[in-house]
Amino acid sequence: MNIHVIVDSSADLPDELAQQNDIAVIPLRIYDELEKEYTDRITLNPTELLSRMKNGERFTSSLPSYDAIYDALIRNCKDGNATFYLACSSDLSGTYNFAQLVKLDILEKYPNAIIEIIDTRSVSLGIGVLVVDLLKNIHNGDTLDELIQKLHEKIQKINHVFTLEDLQYLIRGGRIGKFAGFFGGMLNINPIMEVAEGKFKPLEKVRGRKKALNRIIEIMKLRKSDQQDEAVGIVYGDQDELVLNFIEQLQKTIGNQKLMINSVGSAVGVHTGPSALGIFFLSK
Repeated sequence: MNIHVIVDSSADLPDELAQQNDIAVIPLRIYDELEKEYTDRITLNPTELLSRMKNGERFTSSLPSYDAIYDALIRNCKDGNATFYLACSSDLSGTYNFAQLVKLDILEKYPNAIIEIIDTRSVSLGIGVLVVDLLKNIHNGDTLDELIQKLHEKIQKINHVFTLEDLQYLIRGGRIGKFAGFFGGMLNINPIMEVAEGKFKPLEKVRGRKKALNRIIEIMKLRKSDQQDEAVGIVYGDQDELVLNFIEQLQKTIGNQKLMINSVGSAVGVHTGPSALGIFFLSK
């Protein structure tokens, strides 16, 4: 059985990983204040997006088009092959539920198609870490049921730990409205946050960006699995000296373990802004 892996652009998957493993990436749509439509990483790259955001422009993200999802899902549905679509957390995006509707349309035409749409409860390279683990298990010859079981086990262990200097983008997008007060009242606060149970949640308040980045490494050391065949991901907005030093420190910490590095894509960047920096790993 041939198994085709799909993600959407909220996964921030490095191009090299996608190309080497023939992974289809469904682009989300981005809209500016004039309602001009862009496609993530195709007609709007992260560098341009973040630059325009720093100049005061506002953007919103939207679901992929029906056709983009349909074309990706139907590509491998014949001849007993299987498709795995690892979608962004259903609490952060509507892509998972929309893809389920598209799947129903495909099954009317190809009732024997094997299409697994997975709510990863993750975003950005949290999805990427799950993709690497899935590819490993496919290579090892696991059955379809084993692949699904192991994927859901790893979803329970995925960690997203990140920091932002500026919360306005998350607040504007309604992502942290319920607990924005947690971060108020102090100057130079760099909040450390996580995605837990599929949602953005506050973790700690740290004064100063350098201390926040060091604390992220400490949190990873406390939580991270000792398995050396598991990937670790890092995404960033602007790549300044602190970010480069952080990447170097992270590489020393994880040693020979696979490290995925990518800039935050437009679909995620519209909510996190230029100062985003996060790491993604599997817990013990």
